Amino acid sequence: MIILIRVDYEGDDLQNDLKKMNAIHAKIEKATGGKIEGPYFPQLSTLLCIFHVDKYERLNEASRVFYSEMSRVKLPFVANTYEVAVTPAEFFGK
Repeated sequence: MIILIRVDYEGDDLQNDLKKMNAIHAKIEKATGGKIEGPYFPQLSTLLCIFHVDKYERLNEASRVFYSEMSRVKLPFVANTYEVAVTPAEFFGK
């Protein structure tokens, strides 16, 4: 399954803050076993990240790391929305 995460940015140095966010994403990947693609620059928000996971519960684990690390290093990213997308096999069972 994939989780599409839209994030807004409220800071002044996006390039530098993206480097810091990528370090946080590496911690999330290590903690959850998932894989994060992006960030991308979408039309509806500042950033879009695509998180590949094997279980829905990984979203909660990733969120705990994301929010604690963002507040610890005081990065001005604000999670906007997320959307979960599953394959037919994941939806109907294997």
